[in-house]
Amino acid sequence: MRQRRLIAGATAFGLITGAGALALPSVQAAEPEEPIVLLDEDFEDGDLSPLVQNGGATLSVVDADGDKALLVQGRANDYDGIKTPANLLRAGGTYTFSAQVRLAAPAGTTTSARFVVEPAYTWVGNTTVSADTWTTVSGTFAAPAGADPAALRAYLGTGDLGGPYDYLVDDVVISGTAAPADGGAWQPTPDPAFVLGGASAPTATPSSAARGTGDVAALTFDDGPNPGETGAVLDLLRDRGITATFCIIGQNVQAAGGAELLQRIVAEGHTLCNHGTSYADMGSWSRDEVETDLKENLRIIRDALGNPEQQVPYFRAPNGSWGATGEVAAALGMQPLGLGNVIFDWDGNDLSEETLTANLRKAFTPGAVVLAHDGGGDRSNTVKAVATVVTEKLAEGWTFTLPRGGAADGATAGITSGFETGTDGWTARGDGVSVALSGDARTGSGSLLVTNRTQPWHGAALDVTDGLPVGTAVSVSVWAKLAPGQSPASLKVSVQRDNGGGSAYDGVAGAGASVTSDAWVQLKGTYTLAAAADRAQIYVEGPVGVDFLLDDVSVAPIVETPIQNDVPALQDVLGKQGIEHVGVAIDARETVGTAADLLRKHYNAFTPENAGKPESVQPVEGQFAFTQLDQLLDFADANGIEVYGHVLAWHSQTPAWFFRDGERDLTDSPADQALLKARMEAHIKGIADHIDARYPNGDSPIWAWDVVNEVIADGDTDNPHDMRDSRWFQVLGEGFVDEAFRLADRYFPDAALFINDYNTEMPEKRADYLSLIAALQARAVPIDGVGHQAHVDVARPVQWLEDSIEGVEALDPTLLQAITELDVNASTENQGADVSGAPTDPYSPAFENDADAAAEVGYYYRDLFAMLTEHGDAVESVTFWGISNARTWLRTWPMARPWEQPLPFDDDLQVTPAYWGIVDPSQLPARPADVLPPRIADAADIEAVSNGVSGAKVAYSLPSAIDTLDGVVPLDCLPASGTRFRIGTTTVSCTATDEAGNTRTSTFDVVVTRKQHGKP
Repeated sequence: MRQRRLIAGATAFGLITGAGALALPSVQAAEPEEPIVLLDEDFEDGDLSPLVQNGGATLSVVDADGDKALLVQGRANDYDGIKTPANLLRAGGTYTFSAQVRLAAPAGTTTSARFVVEPAYTWVGNTTVSADTWTTVSGTFAAPAGADPAALRAYLGTGDLGGPYDYLVDDVVISGTAAPADGGAWQPTPDPAFVLGGASAPTATPSSAARGTGDVAALTFDDGPNPGETGAVLDLLRDRGITATFCIIGQNVQAAGGAELLQRIVAEGHTLCNHGTSYADMGSWSRDEVETDLKENLRIIRDALGNPEQQVPYFRAPNGSWGATGEVAAALGMQPLGLGNVIFDWDGNDLSEETLTANLRKAFTPGAVVLAHDGGGDRSNTVKAVATVVTEKLAEGWTFTLPRGGAADGATAGITSGFETGTDGWTARGDGVSVALSGDARTGSGSLLVTNRTQPWHGAALDVTDGLPVGTAVSVSVWAKLAPGQSPASLKVSVQRDNGGGSAYDGVAGAGASVTSDAWVQLKGTYTLAAAADRAQIYVEGPVGVDFLLDDVSVAPIVETPIQNDVPALQDVLGKQGIEHVGVAIDARETVGTAADLLRKHYNAFTPENAGKPESVQPVEGQFAFTQLDQLLDFADANGIEVYGHVLAWHSQTPAWFFRDGERDLTDSPADQALLKARMEAHIKGIADHIDARYPNGDSPIWAWDVVNEVIADGDTDNPHDMRDSRWFQVLGEGFVDEAFRLADRYFPDAALFINDYNTEMPEKRADYLSLIAALQARAVPIDGVGHQAHVDVARPVQWLEDSIEGVEALDPTLLQAITELDVNASTENQGADVSGAPTDPYSPAFENDADAAAEVGYYYRDLFAMLTEHGDAVESVTFWGISNARTWLRTWPMARPWEQPLPFDDDLQVTPAYWGIVDPSQLPARPADVLPPRIADAADIEAVSNGVSGAKVAYSLPSAIDTLDGVVPLDCLPASGTRFRIGTTTVSCTATDEAGNTRTSTFDVVVTRKQHGKP
């Protein structure tokens, strides 16, 4: 830390004990006039909180001169950077500001920096700063009496931007005195650990109106959480696709089952309201007594959620007895919430279902806040009344919103679509697609019908640019049903992000399911928008030609479960075993929030899942779009993570213009070959030039590239090495691989260059792969490494992958090897990873229950990594294809597969048996019963020639047959090797049975032809 110092007059109790804590210390100074430390941020925890972003700069915590500092990049204005939170500075207080600043610019660059206090934009501590050394920027500010604490905020500003420059900031310290007794508004006791409730500009006056106009209402529930009724209310709201506000009693959270109900309330997108720690009437309490109770209830709520910054933006006084509570709640960052329209569902009134239903119908007036109870007594009839009336109101086209005030617009209110009176902003996605209202509704009277789809990505889309909060995890729920007469099909929810002329396409994790025309099915998952997008859309897609209906759409923020910091990091465990790069496939979602925490802990490398693919980087010839890739590279650079680039030349996800001249498809003519080679060079050079400019002097975080990907076909072809008959091959032949590597070597001289493919563990494909690699080396192609994707399943023998690794070692022990896209599926089928030719046969789970599947995946990882670490000298890198099971592509490809658990971390980023299989197999659960039949390698058909009419004796080698538990198993093939085969085609059937009696059968053909007369 740079020039850390103790502020004059501060005591050990007055100092903040952890970086990032907000102001207002809990222990008051002995003398009011003594200064106390209100904010002390050194960024050592990797977070800038409680400071917040100001303007549009990119903020990242980086290593600088031996410790952490905040890097401010991409600034368009002199105020872009950081800012203090609201309510830190008080009217009449005197404050000292201090920060360490150094320019991240060429040596000799100087400018000025200062603190600027809003709303009068008062300069404090204007100082010359440079790129050569750290400079202290400091000064004193006296806040005027009567100033609004919500608007009294300071940011770090710099001299005018004559040209773009970045800067580093560290050790931000703000100390000062509390506001004097000047007759202003009451202020809470200073407390450094306290985080405000989260209301936007709260007032002491209770809010009693709903947001919006027309038939809208804010549904609120008091006195929970309460096992039974609260759960029933949540079920009802979930099924209706609406959200509400829950006013929480602390003692109920601490009662049995209360914390779990609270967690569910937040996870399902509802908004919280502080209702005190008990049912006590606070109307006659002093401000200090109210403050103590409200802060304690916030602590109870936040502890139960595991989120010390959980927003609780509303407060409602128990019994409607206000006294000083409204003033105190507003000062603590909560908007007081009036009772609104009540239904009299408390003791002493008529609590019959009939009466409460009638009362609730009367309470629903346009713009009302409606109050019902889910706790404090038997509320079962309240639940029944709510079910009846809410269903009626949805059918009448009512919309449910938040009360006015409190939560910031778009921060917690979420997005809902019920299609009662229109399409709610949803539009057709794709030429010719039709969207129209339908009367076949899940709830209410309307839904959205989507027809005339001629591409898988065709469907219905909603622009959520203004409503999807950046950096906030949201729950996405869409109810879907196929149109009458449609066969079952898999639908999924996705997000399109547009930035800088390029687009990225993200699946909403978990939001995929098999849908029929008989019943509504929920597509539900989570998504995080990592950075602001020029445009963001959610959309629903599925197989070509499938017509479907949508209803009850909701998008609402959720609380993420913190990662487990008490378990070993994968990068540490595998690094000790010789695997230098431990990586994961990500997109921008994994650069923020809990996923970023997991990434930083467990991985020292990552692969851009889609951002480096040709269609993402150069969607139109000559128009490069790097925003998506830059976001990932900048995150890697800021966090000391290396990047495995993916991919320079691939047959899939490459724009069609690469292979056309206008409307004409390129051929293998010399002119067309020259054109395609020029395009390949322009593409690779364009990427290299951009990265070199962004990271000069070879300082790019990219350590390796997939130069070519998936060039070997799964079966026999007429091409050398059974190469895939891609457009690259059709125009340039086998030499396109040579050309790509030579160009990559020219423009990325410091990166390791890999060939990459899936199914390389399959014996026949292994032979083709090794044959191609040997040919490349014979032609002196600059290949550095061999990638094995390892999209495997629990029945695919680990031995086959080891045979492939050993095959490369035998070919050239200096070649690096990488496991590039690892996941382990638990399906009965595994037809490969060819996204350009998706299998049509339906997949099914290999195990009857998910726990058994997870356990078996764990044992597979145990055996796999035991093998890989034996080859630590050859295996340079292992990359898992996805940060969590929720994010695995296997959940939605080639169909909905909700049972898949192929990765070390589950849907909530917690460790799985797969993790323990790698880290500590003794932690694995009991292994499930063996239900997996042996795996038999595919065998090529055999051709033979007969000299006579009786056929020919044909000897053949038995295919490899291995069981994942028993190892090599006997294989019986009929007709047997050495048998006389008749002229024509005879199918040989091979059967393998393991020790548990599981059996698998595989076949190949023996084709015997008659020797032609006169031929030798």
